[in-house]
Order: sequence, then structure tokens, then C-alpha cells
Amino acid sequence: MYIASEDKVILGAPQPVQPPPGVKTPVIVNTTATQASQVVDIGVLQPLSGRLGSLGELARAAAELAAEDVNRYLTSINAPFRVRILADDTQADPAVALDKLKSLHAKGVRYFIVRTSGEVRQMKPYADENKLILISVSSTAPGLVTSTDYVFRLPPDDTKQAKALAAVLKSQGVKAVVIIHRNDDWGRGLANQLRSLLEGQMEVAVAAAYDPQKGEFSAEVSTLADKVSAAVSKYGADKVAVVAPGFAELQSIFLTAANYPVLSQVKWYGTDGSTGLKELTDPKVCQFATKVGGFVSTKFAPARSPYYQRVREYLLSKFGREPDAYAYNAYDAVWLIAYTILENGGDADTAKFFAKFPEVAANYFGASGLTRLNQNHDRDTADYELWALVGS
Repeated sequence: MYIASEDKVILGAPQPVQPPPGVKTPVIVNTTATQASQVVDIGVLQPLSGRLGSLGELARAAAELAAEDVNRYLTSINAPFRVRILADDTQADPAVALDKLKSLHAKGVRYFIVRTSGEVRQMKPYADENKLILISVSSTAPGLVTSTDYVFRLPPDDTKQAKALAAVLKSQGVKAVVIIHRNDDWGRGLANQLRSLLEGQMEVAVAAAYDPQKGEFSAEVSTLADKVSAAVSKYGADKVAVVAPGFAELQSIFLTAANYPVLSQVKWYGTDGSTGLKELTDPKVCQFATKVGGFVSTKFAPARSPYYQRVREYLLSKFGREPDAYAYNAYDAVWLIAYTILENGGDADTAKFFAKFPEVAANYFGASGLTRLNQNHDRDTADYELWALVGS
């Protein structure tokens, strides 16, 4: 099942897509890359440890694959530059991300592939001041970026994900939703968007906005159980849903929730932040998820194409698990950087890049699909697919 960009819930998997006529795509060349007089360094600042480490490692690997593909292509056309990946670990901590940004900038790096909304918010003022290009693979908090910021986001913002999740909840006949979410830009944004979409159509309550740095969530889960119990008494368990936008801390939340029988009687739904996480494949977590309907979660859906398949097969062979959807954005980010610099005649000046990038993105179809952006530098449109935990 997936949700098409026009907010329709459609049974089956997303269908293969062909690039529109005239757009640029990745070009896979069977040749050996050679050196060039100019190297464009790309800082891949991703969480390589901690609660998003299992997703950050996918993005890094996808960017490294793209750099290999790009450099072979640049060699084949005798381009004056090559790209080089410099990866570092942000630990999904905004303060650490800013420190790593400054450190790489001091070494001359001006292009960065970054991740979360919290990290983007922290890095954005420094990037704008110094004209550093930030391309985020997964930041989706609404209203975070404007047309004057040196930030480009390859997923759509969460106004679209909230619509997709709302469509799923309505299609399942839900009458009451209880939300527990991270108390950060991303979690608050999703909860607020979902609440505004559903109020008037079903009862919506927020049980807890939790500190994601905590290690245990017994108080928040207890409050959640109380609110779910009240909704079940009013509507019946089959008409009540829990929505839990979160990251790897959901492992702890699920294990705590398993101690409350009422929380196993209702369906739970998630979002993009938790899909593909190794932490949620723990057997006890999967046991709880199975009881609550698989923890069906919305996720940005990359367009199915040969470019998508190339990246998917590479990451599957390297990590042995289905890649996170945002890894495909990391692959495309490297190609977009290279194509934009080529469009500027090999000039890597970031002010010129900033002016040219939206035009290049509008005419590029890669592993994630068509990357056209809106006026706020966010992906203009996308489908969403549904992920679920099916046991371990």
C-alpha cells in the first residue's frame, strides 16, 4: 500500500517510473576514474553512531557510491574536477553537527550532505553567513528553510507526510488518535500538522512530548496508557490509534508500553523517523509491534527506476537489510552537486551554485526520482509508502 502524491491511498507497491524527457540522470560509465586538477570536497555529516547510526551509515555508503559513479563520469567527459567524500559522525546531536561543520569548513569544505531538522536548524545560521551549501537527505520539519537560506532539502516537508498519515488513519476508520512524540522541531512539527488535519474529523489528543535524550519513558508511557484507555472506553479499541513519531528511542517506549495491556489492544502508527532502524528489529520490540498491527509507518517513497535499483542492490549487498529511503537522497545529492558545478563551467563558487541549484534540481531524475524543489528549497512533491515491522 502507498499514498500517491495526490493523497490517494493505493493498494500495491509503487510502480516503475520513467524519467521525463530531457532531464539529466546519473550516467554509469565503465571506466577507471582519473585525477583532476581540482577536487571538490563534500562533507557527509551524518549520525554514524547513536540513535540514528544505522541510517546514517546507509547515507554515507550511498554518497560514497555516488562519488565513484560521478568521478568515472567526470573522467569520461574530461571535466576539470573530481569529487571527494569526507564523512564525519554527528551522533544526531545538533551541537555536535555544528562543531563538525565548522571543523570541515576550516579545512576548506564548502559542500555538505546533512540529515535531521534539529541539525539543520543549528547549522543554518553559520552556513548562511559563510555561504556553505547544506543539502539535507531527511530534514522535513515545516517552515525550517526559506528561499534565502543556503539549505536545500531533498525530501518534501512534513505537511505532505502528515497528509499521507491522515489519509491512512481515515481509511482505517479511526475515531480517536493519541500522539506521543519527540519534543524537537521534527516531532512537534509532525504532531501539530497531524492534529490540525484531523481535528473536526476525529478526536485527537497529545499524551506526551518527550525529551529524546532521556533513556527511559515510564512517565510518558503511563500518561499514554491513561489517554488511550479513556479513548477505548469511548470508541472501542478497534477505533483508537496511537501515533508515535520518533527515532530509536521507540525501542524503549515499545518495551515499556508492552507492560500496559490497553496499549497492545490498539493499532500503532509511525513515521519516517523510525523506518529502517536496526533498534526496532529487536525480537521483543517486534513482538509488541506485531500485536499493534505492525507499527505501520509512512515514508517518502523513492521513484522505482534503474537508478533506484542500482543503489538498493549496492546497499543490500553491503548491509544485508532494506535501505532507508533517505539513502537514495544521499546518492542524488552528490550527482546534483557535480551537475550544478558543471552547469557553472566547473566553477565551485557557492554563491553561483546557490543561484543555479534549483534549476538543476528541477531537471534531474536520480535514484530518488525527480528532485524538483518548491520556493522554500524543499522537494516539491512525492509519494509515500507504508513500512511495517513483520517479526524477527
